[in-house]
Amino acid sequence: MDDIKVNQNPKLGSLDRPNSYIGRSLPRENAKKHLDGGGQFVDDLTLPRMVHVAFLRSPFAHAEIKSINTNDAKKSDGVVDVFTAKEIDEVCKPWVGTLGHLGEMRSPEQTPLAKKIARWQGEPVAVVIADSRAQAEDALELIEVDWAEKEAQVDMETALDSNAVVIHPELDNNLFWTRTVNQGDVEKAFKEADAVVETTLDFARHTGVTLESRGIVADWNKAENKMTIYHNGQAPHMMQHIIAKHLDLNEGLVRIVSRDVGGSFGIKVHVYPDEMAVSAISKKIGRPVKFIATSNECANAP
Repeated sequence: MDDIKVNQNPKLGSLDRPNSYIGRSLPRENAKKHLDGGGQFVDDLTLPRMVHVAFLRSPFAHAEIKSINTNDAKKSDGVVDVFTAKEIDEVCKPWVGTLGHLGEMRSPEQTPLAKKIARWQGEPVAVVIADSRAQAEDALELIEVDWAEKEAQVDMETALDSNAVVIHPELDNNLFWTRTVNQGDVEKAFKEADAVVETTLDFARHTGVTLESRGIVADWNKAENKMTIYHNGQAPHMMQHIIAKHLDLNEGLVRIVSRDVGGSFGIKVHVYPDEMAVSAISKKIGRPVKFIATSNECANAP
């Protein structure tokens, strides 16, 4: 096969050449920078007086949080403080997640940390702020939670049954989204078909797994009422609006810095409770706060 010259016009980048990316190996404009070690990712950032956080997460898919004892964790080496939902909610208002293209979507109110009920395995319920990530993780083991495990609803086929476990009682049932598409004469099509085949296709849970996990550094400047967020998300303008709205900030004084992003695959376009918690913590303690999610934390996110 003859070689294909994909960059005949040096003024055009790979995204400017119509359909030139299909079936071809293309030059990457930023490849040399990364090969030379010149990439700038969230975890590369170190700010003066910066602290690190680690989250205590629910081991249950559905459980009541009867009590949380953080006294011993607060005394652990390097620990600055330990927060539960009460402290975070003082500076961060709840939000409701929606998707514009799913107009009929029903969503409950969300907060950075679970309050009385944990509704998915991995949901954050407490956070340790420490001088290092290792010290924060060590202190997590000293937090005592009195759990009361509840029955979980894990079968989609029975989620709307009258005896199903309702995960969010304020919504009355487990219906998340519904849409009816009615085009053409369906009954006639079935009646005149030579054959009608019915089958059920089951798909296992899946998620995007990126080389760079989710990461955020929040830096609150109290003197100027300005929040600077270093974030590896896909929608910086969306996050600017959401953080400003729910932390009661002037949107013009919230700056989102997005440098290099080590993969996304759609998982970095959502509002994550732990990332909202990091922003709230920075505002509350007046120091830069870093959170780099582990691969396990990314895989277990909702």
